[in-house]
Amino acid sequence: MTAKAAAKLDLHNFTPLPPARNGIADYAYKLMDELRALRRCVVYCDDVLAFAPQGVDVRDEAQAFRYVGPHTPILHQIGNNGGHIFVLEALRRHGGIVSLHDLSLLYLYELSSPRLEPILAGMQQQDPALGALYGRQWKENRLKTAANYVLFDMVGEILSLADGIIVHSRYAMNKLRAGYGPAAAAKCTVIPHFAPVLAVTSAEEARQRLSLPPDERIVLTSGFATRSKRFDWLLEALETLLQDGVALRWIHAGEERPDEYPLREELAKHPRLRDVATITGYVSEAELDAYIAAADLVVNLRFPSVGESSGTLARAFSAGRCCIVNDTAAYAEIPREAVVHIPIFDTVPALVRAMEALLHDGELRTLFGDRARHYAGSTLAMRHIAKSYSDFIDATHARTQAAGRQAAERHASPPAPVRVEIDGADALEPADLRRRLSGIEGPFEALFWFDSADDIARYSLDKPGFLQGAFGPHVTIDTVRFRSRPAARGRRAAPEGGSAVGLSVLGRAYGWQ
Repeated sequence: MTAKAAAKLDLHNFTPLPPARNGIADYAYKLMDELRALRRCVVYCDDVLAFAPQGVDVRDEAQAFRYVGPHTPILHQIGNNGGHIFVLEALRRHGGIVSLHDLSLLYLYELSSPRLEPILAGMQQQDPALGALYGRQWKENRLKTAANYVLFDMVGEILSLADGIIVHSRYAMNKLRAGYGPAAAAKCTVIPHFAPVLAVTSAEEARQRLSLPPDERIVLTSGFATRSKRFDWLLEALETLLQDGVALRWIHAGEERPDEYPLREELAKHPRLRDVATITGYVSEAELDAYIAAADLVVNLRFPSVGESSGTLARAFSAGRCCIVNDTAAYAEIPREAVVHIPIFDTVPALVRAMEALLHDGELRTLFGDRARHYAGSTLAMRHIAKSYSDFIDATHARTQAAGRQAAERHASPPAPVRVEIDGADALEPADLRRRLSGIEGPFEALFWFDSADDIARYSLDKPGFLQGAFGPHVTIDTVRFRSRPAARGRRAAPEGGSAVGLSVLGRAYGWQ
């Protein structure tokens, strides 16, 4: 570490690390390996035996409170899988800066929330009308569809808690601005996904290591097999090429996720391709690098895209491979000379034409590969990316310290239980009641006053499920009981000889935390 690096404040990182089977864990390792030349780094992980770069201390994330205070620069790596639950919880406790790798976090919230209601609260915060509609379907009918993951990205809490946000593309920045406004975007900066230096970039050496024939034309895909990677398009295009007499081998270096996309089952429908296809299952980082270096074409399709970046694609650029991507979202920002863009409409014919031309023209593949390598060694070089991280962390930390932000703000006392009384409840529709009850958060008592118990019974028959209608799906109802109240000044008079009857509802309205 240089003297200049030693003068900077230590950077405290919350992230998964290898050997976790998590691409962001590999990303964080390589980033810290470069950052440690600029400043001292420590890392908090849910696996204290995880691998960290030399000179980077690994600490138990549960013990972070011993080291982290209101003046500590903190960086959280957050993605949309269970390996980031502890990172989300650390952001809630300590604040800091977030490197946001996924713009849709609903799956993370499903895994991290012990109750459904906080998730439904987040959905309603993003879109009150749609959130309430889809939330009721999910809670009351156990109906959850793919539309939930498209409509509700669940990044609102991250944007509200983080002092600064790092995203990897202008598309991601613009998407956050469109969904959450200019104030959210003002917290953000764009730092592209770095291109790591690979141990092996020679195709001959890689094929020898993997026992692959030296003369085959290899098309490579990698990573978890998910529906958004559009294997349906790829399988059809490869089958068409084989029917047309184009010789090739397809290798998928990664795991299947049959619940997301049944890759082997779909492959069985393409007999020609099945005979020249290999699905490796999970591969180590070194093996993945070798497969990339051995490939003639690296195909990385995405649709629909939520603005994600691809570590595999960055590796392929470093290896000087010719790559094919969809012309959409963050991929559309990659320079045209460094990658082959395929449209998202009529994709299969375009993919067939591109792969056929590239597989038959080695000089053209080399041209794209050389330009990709130059892009990796300049714009995406590790030294540039690490410095951009460090500079943004320092600038954001200085700004928040100057504003006098204190950690105590994160641990403010919870609000006192709220009590709401509504007279003449029988004259209101459930939607009217819901408007009167909007804004409640935390524990509450709601009192609905009726003229008599008979009125409560009639209202319940006329408006079945009115309590569910009066409260959003983010609310749990713990207790319902009757209460009596003598008539008083300012209240509607009770029937002659009686007293108003109240329906007391005790419950909790969940928010993000």
